[in-house]
Amino acid sequence: MAPNPSTEDMNSVLDVSRHVDELAHGLNTHEVMCEERWKTTFTRLETIEKGLQRIDSRLLSMGGIIIVFLAGLVVTLATTGAV
Repeated sequence: MAPNPSTEDMNSVLDVSRHVDELAHGLNTHEVMCEERWKTTFTRLETIEKGLQRIDSRLLSMGGIIIVFLAGLVVTLATTGAV
């Protein structure tokens, strides 16, 4: 013979069930918010990376120009006999 669950037991089970449903809903909401934040973060990181690549290429170009200028200066000074 199975024991009859009391009203108090049933209310306790219902309370636990509601609490689990609330937690599941909160977790789903949290996951959606985190996913959106990560998308935003990755978009910002891509923008920063493009900016850094642009700065890097400019620095390399400026370094190359300075090296060519200084090499030309050394050659000019060497050919004029000033060294």
